[in-house]
Amino acid sequence: MKTIILAGGYATRLHPITTNRAKPLLPVAGRPIIDYVLATYPFSDRPIVSTNRRFAPQFAAWQKQSGRDVEIVVEETSAEAEKLGAVGAIDFLIQTLEIEDDLLVIGGDNIFEFSIESFHAAYRGRPLIALYDLKDLDRVRGRYGVAIVEGEQIIDFQEKPQHPASTLVSTACYVYPQEILPLIGEFLRKAESGKDAPGYFNAWLLKEKGVRMDAFTFDTGWYDIGDRASYIEANQHYAKRDTIIGENVSIERSTVRNSVIFDDVTVEDSSLIGCVIDGDCHIEGVTLNDCLIGKGTVIKHA
Repeated sequence: MKTIILAGGYATRLHPITTNRAKPLLPVAGRPIIDYVLATYPFSDRPIVSTNRRFAPQFAAWQKQSGRDVEIVVEETSAEAEKLGAVGAIDFLIQTLEIEDDLLVIGGDNIFEFSIESFHAAYRGRPLIALYDLKDLDRVRGRYGVAIVEGEQIIDFQEKPQHPASTLVSTACYVYPQEILPLIGEFLRKAESGKDAPGYFNAWLLKEKGVRMDAFTFDTGWYDIGDRASYIEANQHYAKRDTIIGENVSIERSTVRNSVIFDDVTVEDSSLIGCVIDGDCHIEGVTLNDCLIGKGTVIKHA
Protein backbone atom coordinates (compact mmCIF):
# COMPACT_ATOMS: atom_id res chain seq x y z
CA MET A 1 0.00 0.00 0.00
CA LYS A 2 1.17 3.50 -0.89
CA THR A 3 0.33 6.49 1.28
CA ILE A 4 -0.40 10.00 -0.01
CA ILE A 5 -0.72 13.03 2.25
CA LEU A 6 -2.46 15.81 0.35
CA ALA A 7 -0.80 19.15 1.11
CA GLY A 8 -1.18 21.10 -2.12
CA GLY A 9 -4.09 23.42 -1.34
CA TYR A 10 -3.90 27.18 -0.90
CA ALA A 11 -6.21 27.49 2.15
CA THR A 12 -7.91 30.69 1.03
CA ARG A 13 -10.33 30.67 3.97
CA LEU A 14 -7.36 31.21 6.27
CA HIS A 15 -5.78 34.06 4.32
CA PRO A 16 -3.74 36.08 5.16
CA ILE A 17 -2.31 33.56 7.66
CA THR A 18 -1.84 31.02 4.84
CA THR A 19 -1.12 33.38 1.94
CA ASN A 20 2.56 32.46 2.12
CA ARG A 21 2.39 29.44 4.42
CA ALA A 22 1.22 25.89 3.73
CA LYS A 23 -1.75 25.05 5.97
CA PRO A 24 -0.39 21.60 6.98
CA LEU A 25 2.64 23.44 8.41
CA LEU A 26 0.56 25.74 10.61
CA PRO A 27 1.41 25.15 14.27
CA VAL A 28 -1.16 23.57 16.56
CA ALA A 29 0.01 23.76 20.16
CA GLY A 30 3.55 24.21 18.87
CA ARG A 31 3.59 21.34 16.33
CA PRO A 32 2.84 21.46 12.60
CA ILE A 33 -0.50 19.91 11.67
CA ILE A 34 1.25 17.37 9.44
CA ASP A 35 3.22 16.05 12.43
CA TYR A 36 -0.05 15.00 14.04
CA VAL A 37 -1.01 13.22 10.81
CA LEU A 38 2.26 11.28 10.83
CA ALA A 39 2.33 10.61 14.57
CA THR A 40 0.86 7.11 14.25
CA TYR A 41 2.20 6.25 10.80
CA PRO A 42 2.92 2.49 11.03
CA PHE A 43 4.26 1.43 7.62
CA SER A 44 7.82 0.94 6.39
CA ASP A 45 7.07 2.54 3.01
CA ARG A 46 7.79 6.27 2.89
CA PRO A 47 4.62 8.35 2.76
CA ILE A 48 4.30 10.71 -0.21
CA VAL A 49 3.63 14.35 0.61
CA SER A 50 1.95 16.06 -2.35
CA THR A 51 2.41 19.83 -2.44
CA ASN A 52 2.74 22.66 -4.94
CA ARG A 53 5.57 24.76 -6.32
CA ARG A 54 4.87 27.71 -4.00
CA PHE A 55 5.11 25.71 -0.79
CA ALA A 56 7.70 23.09 -1.80
CA PRO A 57 10.62 24.95 -0.11
CA GLN A 58 8.66 25.08 3.14
CA PHE A 59 8.09 21.34 3.12
CA ALA A 60 11.77 20.75 2.31
CA ALA A 61 12.73 22.88 5.32
CA TRP A 62 10.20 21.06 7.52
CA GLN A 63 11.58 17.69 6.39
CA LYS A 64 15.15 18.73 7.14
CA GLN A 65 14.26 20.10 10.57
CA SER A 66 11.94 17.27 11.60
CA GLY A 67 13.91 14.41 10.07
CA ARG A 68 10.70 12.89 8.69
CA ASP A 69 11.34 10.16 6.14
CA VAL A 70 8.89 11.24 3.45
CA GLU A 71 8.92 11.64 -0.32
CA ILE A 72 7.92 15.15 -1.37
CA VAL A 73 6.32 15.38 -4.81
CA VAL A 74 5.63 18.80 -6.29
CA GLU A 75 2.77 19.80 -8.57
CA GLU A 76 3.63 22.48 -11.13
CA THR A 77 1.11 24.95 -9.72
CA SER A 78 1.69 28.09 -7.68
CA ALA A 79 -1.74 29.73 -7.33
CA GLU A 80 -5.33 28.87 -6.42
CA ALA A 81 -6.51 29.24 -10.03
CA GLU A 82 -4.00 26.60 -11.18
CA LYS A 83 -4.52 23.98 -8.47
CA LEU A 84 -5.29 20.40 -9.44
CA GLY A 85 -7.73 19.76 -6.60
CA ALA A 86 -7.54 16.74 -4.32
CA VAL A 87 -8.64 14.12 -6.86
CA GLY A 88 -6.52 15.77 -9.55
CA ALA A 89 -3.52 15.63 -7.23
CA ILE A 90 -4.12 11.93 -6.60
CA ASP A 91 -4.32 11.27 -10.35
CA PHE A 92 -1.15 13.31 -10.93
CA LEU A 93 0.74 11.16 -8.42
CA ILE A 94 -0.63 7.91 -9.84
CA GLN A 95 0.55 8.89 -13.32
CA THR A 96 3.86 10.49 -12.27
CA LEU A 97 4.94 7.73 -9.90
CA GLU A 98 3.25 4.91 -11.86
CA ILE A 99 1.41 3.76 -8.74
CA GLU A 100 -0.29 0.39 -9.06
CA ASP A 101 -0.80 -0.37 -5.37
CA ASP A 102 -3.68 0.07 -2.99
CA LEU A 103 -3.70 3.72 -1.95
CA LEU A 104 -4.13 5.32 1.46
CA VAL A 105 -5.05 9.00 1.05
CA ILE A 106 -4.95 11.44 3.97
CA GLY A 107 -5.79 15.14 4.00
CA GLY A 108 -2.81 17.01 5.41
CA ASP A 109 -4.98 19.55 7.25
CA ASN A 110 -6.94 17.03 9.36
CA ILE A 111 -6.00 15.92 12.84
CA PHE A 112 -7.62 12.64 13.85
CA GLU A 113 -7.02 10.64 17.00
CA PHE A 114 -7.55 7.11 15.69
CA SER A 115 -4.41 5.27 14.66
CA ILE A 116 -3.64 4.72 11.00
CA GLU A 117 -2.92 1.09 11.91
CA SER A 118 -6.48 0.61 13.20
CA PHE A 119 -7.86 2.23 10.05
CA HIS A 120 -5.77 -0.06 7.84
CA ALA A 121 -6.89 -3.08 9.87
CA ALA A 122 -10.50 -2.32 8.86
CA TYR A 123 -9.62 -2.50 5.14
CA ARG A 124 -11.29 -5.44 3.36
CA GLY A 125 -10.23 -4.80 -0.23
CA ARG A 126 -13.00 -2.27 -0.93
CA PRO A 127 -12.85 1.53 -0.75
CA LEU A 128 -12.80 2.51 2.92
CA ILE A 129 -13.78 5.95 4.26
CA ALA A 130 -13.20 7.27 7.78
CA LEU A 131 -16.37 8.82 9.16
CA TYR A 132 -17.06 10.98 12.21
CA ASP A 133 -20.51 11.69 13.64
CA LEU A 134 -20.93 15.43 14.19
CA LYS A 135 -24.41 14.81 15.66
CA ASP A 136 -25.60 18.19 14.36
CA LEU A 137 -27.29 18.67 10.97
CA ASP A 138 -26.70 22.42 11.06
CA ARG A 139 -22.92 21.92 11.35
CA VAL A 140 -22.98 19.41 8.49
CA ARG A 141 -25.12 21.41 6.05
CA GLY A 142 -23.17 22.58 2.99
CA ARG A 143 -19.76 21.89 4.54
CA TYR A 144 -18.87 18.18 4.47
CA GLY A 145 -19.15 14.98 2.53
CA VAL A 146 -21.92 12.95 4.18
CA ALA A 147 -22.33 9.17 4.25
CA ILE A 148 -25.44 7.08 4.80
CA VAL A 149 -24.42 3.78 6.38
CA GLU A 150 -26.04 0.40 6.94
CA GLY A 151 -23.94 -1.75 9.21
CA GLU A 152 -20.39 -1.22 7.95
CA GLN A 153 -21.40 -0.46 4.37
CA ILE A 154 -21.87 2.98 2.85
CA ILE A 155 -25.06 2.94 0.79
CA ASP A 156 -25.11 6.61 -0.25
CA PHE A 157 -22.76 9.57 -0.25
CA GLN A 158 -23.53 13.29 -0.59
CA GLU A 159 -20.96 16.03 -1.06
CA LYS A 160 -21.77 19.21 0.91
CA PRO A 161 -25.55 18.72 0.80
CA GLN A 162 -27.90 21.52 1.83
CA HIS A 163 -30.28 18.89 3.18
CA PRO A 164 -28.02 16.19 4.65
CA ALA A 165 -29.50 12.78 5.28
CA SER A 166 -26.93 11.96 7.94
CA THR A 167 -24.51 13.56 10.39
CA LEU A 168 -21.72 11.07 9.53
CA VAL A 169 -19.10 13.14 7.73
CA SER A 170 -16.04 12.17 5.73
CA THR A 171 -12.74 13.05 7.40
CA ALA A 172 -10.37 13.09 4.40
CA CYS A 173 -8.95 9.66 5.13
CA TYR A 174 -9.56 7.00 2.48
CA VAL A 175 -8.26 3.71 1.17
CA TYR A 176 -8.75 3.02 -2.54
CA PRO A 177 -7.87 -0.48 -3.82
CA GLN A 178 -5.62 -0.64 -6.88
CA GLU A 179 -8.46 -1.62 -9.22
CA ILE A 180 -10.17 1.70 -8.44
CA LEU A 181 -7.19 3.81 -9.52
CA PRO A 182 -7.94 3.73 -13.30
CA LEU A 183 -11.41 5.10 -12.53
CA ILE A 184 -9.96 8.32 -11.11
CA GLY A 185 -8.94 9.58 -14.54
CA GLU A 186 -12.33 8.62 -15.98
CA PHE A 187 -14.08 10.54 -13.20
CA LEU A 188 -11.97 13.66 -13.78
CA ARG A 189 -12.79 13.62 -17.50
CA LYS A 190 -16.52 13.48 -16.73
CA ALA A 191 -16.72 15.69 -13.62
CA GLU A 192 -18.37 19.08 -13.81
CA SER A 193 -16.22 22.11 -13.10
CA GLY A 194 -15.87 22.57 -9.34
CA LYS A 195 -17.21 19.11 -8.61
CA ASP A 196 -14.01 17.09 -8.56
CA ALA A 197 -13.45 16.80 -4.79
CA PRO A 198 -13.10 13.36 -3.15
CA GLY A 199 -16.71 13.48 -1.94
CA TYR A 200 -17.97 13.80 -5.51
CA PHE A 201 -15.66 10.95 -6.55
CA ASN A 202 -16.99 8.74 -3.76
CA ALA A 203 -20.59 9.53 -4.73
CA TRP A 204 -19.77 8.78 -8.38
CA LEU A 205 -18.19 5.43 -7.48
CA LEU A 206 -21.32 4.42 -5.60
CA LYS A 207 -23.98 5.69 -7.99
CA GLU A 208 -22.37 5.40 -11.43
CA LYS A 209 -20.06 2.44 -10.95
CA GLY A 210 -21.90 0.48 -8.29
CA VAL A 211 -18.74 0.13 -6.20
CA ARG A 212 -19.31 -1.16 -2.69
CA MET A 213 -17.72 1.07 -0.05
CA ASP A 214 -16.98 0.37 3.61
CA ALA A 215 -17.26 2.72 6.57
CA PHE A 216 -14.73 3.18 9.36
CA THR A 217 -16.58 5.14 12.03
CA PHE A 218 -14.74 6.57 15.01
CA ASP A 219 -15.62 8.68 18.03
CA THR A 220 -12.19 9.83 19.17
CA GLY A 221 -11.11 13.39 18.44
CA TRP A 222 -11.11 14.96 14.97
CA TYR A 223 -10.27 18.48 13.86
CA ASP A 224 -10.88 19.59 10.28
CA ILE A 225 -8.82 22.76 10.17
CA GLY A 226 -10.49 24.79 7.46
CA ASP A 227 -11.12 28.20 8.95
CA ARG A 228 -10.28 30.54 11.81
CA ALA A 229 -12.67 29.00 14.35
CA SER A 230 -11.58 25.39 13.74
CA TYR A 231 -7.90 26.39 13.89
CA ILE A 232 -8.41 28.08 17.26
CA GLU A 233 -10.44 25.10 18.53
CA ALA A 234 -7.69 22.61 17.62
CA ASN A 235 -5.07 24.74 19.36
CA GLN A 236 -7.20 25.01 22.49
CA HIS A 237 -7.74 21.25 22.59
CA TYR A 238 -4.08 20.28 22.27
CA ALA A 239 -2.62 23.15 24.28
CA LYS A 240 -5.36 22.79 26.92
CA ARG A 241 -5.82 26.51 27.36
CA ASP A 242 -8.04 29.29 26.06
CA THR A 243 -5.39 31.38 24.34
CA ILE A 244 -2.15 30.16 22.76
CA ILE A 245 0.71 32.65 22.88
CA GLY A 246 4.01 32.28 21.03
CA GLU A 247 7.50 33.37 21.99
CA ASN A 248 8.53 36.97 22.54
CA VAL A 249 4.95 38.22 22.85
CA SER A 250 4.19 41.36 24.86
CA ILE A 251 0.61 41.98 26.07
CA GLU A 252 0.03 45.13 28.08
CA ARG A 253 -3.21 46.64 29.40
CA SER A 254 -5.18 44.34 27.10
CA THR A 255 -7.80 41.61 27.09
CA VAL A 256 -7.01 38.58 24.94
CA ARG A 257 -9.39 35.60 24.85
CA ASN A 258 -10.09 32.60 22.60
CA SER A 259 -7.17 33.47 20.32
CA VAL A 260 -3.88 32.25 18.83
CA ILE A 261 -0.94 34.64 18.79
CA PHE A 262 2.24 33.78 16.92
CA ASP A 263 5.80 34.86 17.83
CA ASP A 264 7.12 38.43 18.14
CA VAL A 265 3.79 40.20 18.61
CA THR A 266 3.02 43.29 20.69
CA VAL A 267 -0.50 44.00 21.95
CA GLU A 268 -1.18 47.21 23.84
CA ASP A 269 -4.40 48.80 25.11
CA SER A 270 -6.53 46.43 23.02
CA SER A 271 -9.22 43.77 23.18
CA LEU A 272 -8.75 40.65 21.05
CA ILE A 273 -11.42 37.94 21.06
CA GLY A 274 -11.49 34.99 18.64
CA CYS A 275 -8.45 36.19 16.67
CA VAL A 276 -5.42 34.65 15.00
CA ILE A 277 -2.48 37.07 14.94
CA ASP A 278 0.51 36.11 12.79
CA GLY A 279 4.09 36.93 13.73
CA ASP A 280 5.79 40.34 13.84
CA CYS A 281 2.54 42.26 14.40
CA HIS A 282 1.94 45.38 16.48
CA ILE A 283 -1.63 45.87 17.71
CA GLU A 284 -2.41 49.00 19.71
CA GLY A 285 -5.57 50.73 20.85
CA VAL A 286 -8.12 48.60 19.00
CA THR A 287 -10.94 46.11 19.58
CA LEU A 288 -10.83 43.09 17.27
CA ASN A 289 -13.32 40.22 17.21
CA ASP A 290 -13.04 37.08 15.03
CA CYS A 291 -10.16 38.39 12.90
CA LEU A 292 -7.24 36.93 10.96
CA ILE A 293 -4.27 39.32 11.01
CA GLY A 294 -1.39 38.70 8.60
CA LYS A 295 2.31 38.66 9.32
CA GLY A 296 3.95 42.04 9.94
CA THR A 297 0.70 43.97 10.28
CA VAL A 298 0.63 47.18 12.30
CA ILE A 299 -2.77 48.42 13.57
CA LYS A 300 -2.87 51.49 15.79
CA HIS A 301 -5.99 53.28 17.06
CA ALA A 302 -8.06 52.21 14.07
